[in-house]
Amino acid sequence: MVFLKIFEKFIVWTLIILISIMLLFSVFDLVYQIIIRFIEAPNHIPELKMLMEFFSMFLIILIGIELLETIKAYLKDDVVHVEIVVLVAIIALARKVIVLDYDKTDPITLFGMAALAICLTGSYFLIKKIDREFGRKKKYDKKML
Repeated sequence: MVFLKIFEKFIVWTLIILISIMLLFSVFDLVYQIIIRFIEAPNHIPELKMLMEFFSMFLIILIGIELLETIKAYLKDDVVHVEIVVLVAIIALARKVIVLDYDKTDPITLFGMAALAICLTGSYFLIKKIDREFGRKKKYDKKML
């Protein structure tokens, strides 16, 4: 059992290091792409397509940061925090909605994404509500002792 715990910690730390390196390079690449694209753009005015690409890259980096938070929370508490995982899914879905080409997307796909957004936000709401209720109960129980 001790070996598995040590192995698990090694894997988690490896993931933290790898995601950190990927995030660092992603930020550098984003800065580089922004500088190059704005210099090359006529009149230094970005096109809508270019802005959408940058927003997509920003959101991908945010997803990476949230994944890093998930791994750090797991390392700290030895528990996967569902709230953070749902938040990552919401950000990923938001990214997809932002960069989606609505002219080429099937209406069924749009309805599916809308249903997914409703389910994820409902899940997040319930998780937060349960967390608040459990937190209040926990404080109340401590006062009773």
